[in-house]
Order: sequence, then C-alpha cells, then structure tokens
Amino acid sequence: MEKLKNINRVEIILGLCFLAFLLLAGRLFVIQILEHEKWLAMAEGLQTQQLKIEPKRGEIYTRLGSDTAPLVLNKTIYTVFADPQHINSAQEVISKVKPLVGEKWEDNDELLYDQSRQYVVLARGLDNSQNKQIGELDLDGVGSQSSSRRFYPEGSMLGQTLGFVNLEGQGQYGIEGVFDEKLAGQPGVLSGMTDIKGTFLPSSQYYSRLPAVNGQDIVLTIDRNIQYEAEEALRVGLANVGASIGSVLVMDPNDGSVLAMASRPSYDPGYYGQVADANVFLNPVVSDPFEPGSVTKVFTTAASIDAGIINKDSTFENTDCIRIYDDEICNATKGLGGTRSMTELLQNSLNVGTVWQLKQMGGGEINSKGKNTKYNYFHNKYRFDQLTGIEQAAEVAGSITEPDSPEAWDVRYANMTFGQGFTTTMMSMLGGFSAMVNGGVYYQPHLLYGTLDEHGKLVRTEPKIVSTDVVKASTSDDIKELMYAARNHANDGGHWVGSKSGTAEVYNPATGDYIENYYIGTHIGFGADMGKNVKYVIMVRVDDYRGAGFAGTLAAGPIFTAMSNYIINYKGISK
Repeated sequence: MEKLKNINRVEIILGLCFLAFLLLAGRLFVIQILEHEKWLAMAEGLQTQQLKIEPKRGEIYTRLGSDTAPLVLNKTIYTVFADPQHINSAQEVISKVKPLVGEKWEDNDELLYDQSRQYVVLARGLDNSQNKQIGELDLDGVGSQSSSRRFYPEGSMLGQTLGFVNLEGQGQYGIEGVFDEKLAGQPGVLSGMTDIKGTFLPSSQYYSRLPAVNGQDIVLTIDRNIQYEAEEALRVGLANVGASIGSVLVMDPNDGSVLAMASRPSYDPGYYGQVADANVFLNPVVSDPFEPGSVTKVFTTAASIDAGIINKDSTFENTDCIRIYDDEICNATKGLGGTRSMTELLQNSLNVGTVWQLKQMGGGEINSKGKNTKYNYFHNKYRFDQLTGIEQAAEVAGSITEPDSPEAWDVRYANMTFGQGFTTTMMSMLGGFSAMVNGGVYYQPHLLYGTLDEHGKLVRTEPKIVSTDVVKASTSDDIKELMYAARNHANDGGHWVGSKSGTAEVYNPATGDYIENYYIGTHIGFGADMGKNVKYVIMVRVDDYRGAGFAGTLAAGPIFTAMSNYIINYKGISK
C-alpha cells in the first residue's frame, strides 16, 4: 500500500512537471512566434537610444575696413555635477571643488549627503581652465557637461541692435530674434543601440547619424569704428546737456546700409538677465515713433520744389505768426519779418514759411489739393508712416492723418509742415532723407551685409531698391544746396555738409496737451565731397532736454557735428 502511494506521488509530480513544461513551451511559442515583433521592438527600445546633436549657432560680425570684427561669438562653458551614490566623501568634494569655482558654487552642499540622489549641480558657467582643474582632481562621482553660451566681446556696444539668446537657446529681439532661424541651424540626430554604459555601437544595424547643420555666420553693415564713435559721441553729448535718453543713426544713402545705430540707455546682451526694465530691450530707432519737429522743414521744402510749386530761389513774406481759423501758428524766432528766402526759412526755422508752402500747394490756400500733395510726399514718397523692413524686432510704423479723414484739419496739416501733428521713426525718416539727397532712389534700410560660407568667404546681400522717383535729381541737388547754405558752419572744416535742427514739444496723450518745458531735439544732415556726391547721412535725437534754447541746436547739434567730422576724417572725404 505504501509502495502504491509512492508511485502515485511520483506520477503526480511528473504530471505537474509535464504540465509546467507544456505551459512554458506554450508561452515560449507565443513570445517567439506569435508575439515576436512585439518583444523584438521592446528589446530594441531598451537598447536603442536617440541623441539630439546640437548645431553650432551662427556668429555675428561687423565690418572693420575691408575686414570683419566679431560682435557675437560662441563660448564653451561647463556645468560640474556630482553623483552622491558614487562619491567617496561629500566633504572631500566640497573642500576640493568649491575653492576652484569661487562664486559659481551652487550651495548644494547638503544634497551631496543624500544617497537617494544621482545628480547634484556643483557649479555652472565654468571656463575650460576651471573644468580642466576639476577633472585633474580625479574625484569619483564627479563629472561635467559642456554647453555653448553667447559671448559679446564688445560688451554693451550695439546691444539693442543685436538682441540676445535666452536660456532655451532662442534669439530674442534685435538681430538675434529676427535671424533666429538662420543663426540657429538644424539639430542632428544620433540613433542606435547602446551598451550597458550607454555608449553607441556603430556596428549595430540600427545605428544612424544625421549630422547637425550649423547656423549661418552673418556680417552686419555696421562699421565697427563708426559705431564706436557714435556710442561715445552720444554718451558725451547727453552728459554735456544733462540729458540721458537719445539715439544716433548713420546710414550710407547710396545703398541703404546702416553704418551705426546707438541709443542710450542700453544694456549688455551678455547680462540681459540683470535688466530691470524690459523696455530697454526695444530699439527706439525703429520702435518709438515721435513728432520729429523742424527737421521736417527740409522735406516740406523739397516736396514744394519737386512738385513745381516753388524753386530754390523763391521768396515769401515772413510774419511772426499766421492765423488758421481760430488757431495761430508762430515762429519760434520772432522779429524777422519781411521778404525771406528758402535758405533763410531753413536757417531760421520759420514755421510761417512752410505753412506758406502748403498754401502754395493748394493754389494760395490750405485745401484738399494742397493736403493731397503733402500727403503724397510724406506717405508715398518719403514713407514716413510705413515700416522700412529693417532687420529689427518690433519695428513700429508712424502715423499720418489721411487728407480725406475727418481729423485732417487745416491746422493739423499746417503743423505737419514743420514736424508736429504726425509721427515717424528715426529709421523711417532717415530712409526718406537718404532718398531725398541721393537723387531720388529709396533703398530699403538694412543691416545684413552678407553671410560667411563654410570657408569664411563673404557672400554679399544685394541692396533692395524700393522706388526710384522719390524726388527729381534736380530737386535733390537744390535741397542739398539749401541745407548747405543754411548750415554754413565753420566747424565743418570747409567740407560740404548740410543739416537741419528740430525742436519738438512732447505730446502727453493722458492730458491731450504738450508737456511744459520738455523737448525732443533732432538734427538731420548729410556729408558730401565737393562734387556734391553724398557719402553719409546722420540723424540724432535727444529725448529729455530741459535746458534753455533749442534742443535740436544745443543738444542734438553737437552730437551731429562730432559724428560728421569723424566720418569725414575716417573716410577721407575731399573738400
């Protein structure tokens, strides 16, 4: 009986083993045959990884004579970290690494004692020398990661024009923002099977590598030397009159290229995170429309000559004031009554003279004919209220009341003749001025001079012509002669320079009136050789002049003269 029980027990065990075998075999059949693709994909997923290959961001250069100079470069920086599960001693790591990184130490000391962690940042933004010193310590569980950061060797120079790159690697504002896609390039992908340490196995059938496409290096039209002088002339000029807000813009009127663009206050793109007021990121040359003041008189006079209403030798009867219905418009300088020439109109900035010109456009009175003529030049020809397309973020268009608008009052159009009652930007105004003095060709203002190919060779970007009939060539010659005669300054060293100043009150939309004792001073002009070929144009704006006298003459004028004289010497312009 006992023997029979043993036999039954053996049979049961064998049966159970056979059943387990059948179950295992069935499961293997399902895994290896029926679910083969599923499990193969899972295995490949565990062993296959993808790694994003970061491209090199394009660098930015400025012109320096016939060569280039760097404005924005890439700098390799390092983040040093520790794995608390693999370090020998937290205290050893602290005592040896902290003195090498100084103020860049992250103060994560207590985290190094937490054995549940595998990654603790010790320091960020280290240079190659610091990273090398830490590596030579040969500390278990301590490693580093490299990354790229934008480096601005010129500091704050051209800050608002350049913009910056944020922590996510995206270009913001200025050139960095507008050309972000071109500068950023295209990331690559490394894909394949890895070993237990995560190292890719090139011999694997799943290995593939799509290389990154590096960003494009670009060269700006900015001349480094002229830009430096503009920054310095603006700094000194503002300080001399107790002002703090202003801009300088220099262009080549023969192709629309921007040679310098400086504003204060500004910032250093390398330390954009320290900026308290985000408005400083905006470039006021393109983003801040304003009433330009009496510099507009040269545009009104040119339009009057070009339309055949007057000529450069025309005269008018000047009075201190002129009445338009219930409003009275007066000259800032009174006591110059009598017959006056166009040169005297510009030289003494006579408001009555440009209002007289508007009347001549209408056949002797301010009417729709004269307003339409005026609007055609300001809107269609000079493009004061249109975007220029300059490669800057947040460009804003000015505003001009259309002649058939209910708000196109006679007094508003009269005020427009001398720079009030409409708005424009410095970029838009100097673009129109360039066309007015270069013979009538409107070149689109631009900052992109070209790109550098993989061999470092410059590939030029061709200037774009927007229109060729801004004014007649004869009108261009006439207005240059009038501006030269009106300036007639001995401090130009005998060179052919013409300019016009402007002082505008600042409108306060909150009160609907102009702010008392607060003026924007402007100054616009050109420099030419004795053949009257214009070589450069300059516009200066000073926003917060509160002194006595005219802001355009006393605040903006000296900055213009300093820049003009510098460019004459720098370019060797003949006289």
